[in-house]
Amino acid sequence: MNGVRRFRWVALVAAVVVVLAACTSSASNQASTRPRATPTPSVPANVQAANGPLVGNPSLVSGEQSCATAENNAPWYPTIAAFEVHDSNRTHLYACAHFTGAMSGPNQVFAYSSPQDYPTPYNIVGRGPNELFIYGGGYGDNPAASGSFVARVEPGTFNQVWRRVLINTHATGEWDYPGVLNVAADGSLVVIYGYHIAKLDPATGDVLAQATLPTGASAPRDTSYNGYDALPDGTIIAKTVNREKGCTEQGFSAFLNCPHPAQVPPSVMVAINPKTLKVLAQITLPEMIGGRITTTTYQGKNMIYLPGATKLYRYTYQHHSFAPDHTWGPVPYLKSGQTAASAMAVIGGYVVAMTNGGAPTPTPMSVVAVSQADATKVANLQPFASSGAKQSFIPSMVTVDPQNHRIYVMDAGAGKLAGVNLQNGKLSLAWTQDQTTLSFTTLIGPKNQRVLIGTNIPVKVFQGLKRYTTEQVIWRNAQTGKELASSSQFPKMTQGILVTPGYAGLQYFLTSDGHIIALQVTPKQ
Repeated sequence: MNGVRRFRWVALVAAVVVVLAACTSSASNQASTRPRATPTPSVPANVQAANGPLVGNPSLVSGEQSCATAENNAPWYPTIAAFEVHDSNRTHLYACAHFTGAMSGPNQVFAYSSPQDYPTPYNIVGRGPNELFIYGGGYGDNPAASGSFVARVEPGTFNQVWRRVLINTHATGEWDYPGVLNVAADGSLVVIYGYHIAKLDPATGDVLAQATLPTGASAPRDTSYNGYDALPDGTIIAKTVNREKGCTEQGFSAFLNCPHPAQVPPSVMVAINPKTLKVLAQITLPEMIGGRITTTTYQGKNMIYLPGATKLYRYTYQHHSFAPDHTWGPVPYLKSGQTAASAMAVIGGYVVAMTNGGAPTPTPMSVVAVSQADATKVANLQPFASSGAKQSFIPSMVTVDPQNHRIYVMDAGAGKLAGVNLQNGKLSLAWTQDQTTLSFTTLIGPKNQRVLIGTNIPVKVFQGLKRYTTEQVIWRNAQTGKELASSSQFPKMTQGILVTPGYAGLQYFLTSDGHIIALQVTPKQ
């Protein structure tokens, strides 16, 4: 998530466009929530209409599904459009997804936008090539949002099949803050929102199970579970973020505009039975932790990693009980002047994070790698220290490639993106490029042909991040950083998310003004 205030702008074109690139998916409450059709403005003079939904390359689908099944990505459903960051280790690596452009030579980008509106879309997941689901409504500081919902949409057209509205925070007076939707290994849809969790029927959107979750010392109206992770057996691990008592600010603005946003109770962490949604265990954390949970299995134990304001924490979970792992941490990880990380990722025997997600700072960001075996082994690299940037700020998290020992980092303050190597416990810079993003990056493709996907915000100075309205997508050769393709400018993406891979070589870009954009790259003809 990020600290940039959100602004609405004119709705997105509901047509397909072709953009020349650089060389170098009838249920309850559907009727009352019919999505709004968006008017189609004229197509810009420098693009061409492609006149319909995108299907990608259908010949790839069978192989993609076989690849996703073979990944054994427990406890998530085998699909290309998988868990919000692909796996519980939060790698952002979707190795079974395809880049359908050329790795050398010019490419072109096709884009198709949903003609219907899904307010503040946050993440999109699938159950194979014919089922696509979207979670949204959680950015309460956007006037279009009124609480979390899940919708099933048709792949291709993005027309709504059903929509399940889960809450109206205007009526309840509660904090509207993003949770997340994912598909469990058994194919069920599990969504967390506010201090609630629900399981939905994929066919109809009916609620199959629902539960309220503990909020600790924070009032329920001021509490939200900002997503979740899960252990290999499916046990859901989640934690709260808290809004200042008495504050009515919505969405991420609660962290910016409440009088004393840091004066909140500590977070509560819970373990949840994925079938019954019963809370199996809970523990109060040392502080309110804004970043998301990361889980992994290390040396046969369930490990949970959390980024605090100044320290990294590790907890174990066994026999329905949490315990802080004092053999490992807490680990101090900030240089003087730096601010907190947003989340950690697991890469081999290490956990990694990048700093300066808590607030902008003049101190350059660091990528930090800590050994899971020995917390005294810490590597620190400031890849953009020589950029001359006056501010550093990156509210998103790293992307990692364990097979290639590579970490991908960025800094919106510096306007930079980089590949960083992690070998033998040491960090080194592989490449750097000019690119400004506040969002996650996405890694797709096989080991020897990875493609890194990220957004680029057209601003020249740091203050421009407060008022930008458009954003483009850039595809890069992950090994070298070379640009392979770039889109035109779209309405800006919902913040704190990633461009999500789909079947047949498609990717999905979710706009803050409520649209799903399908993207397809092909060699330029």
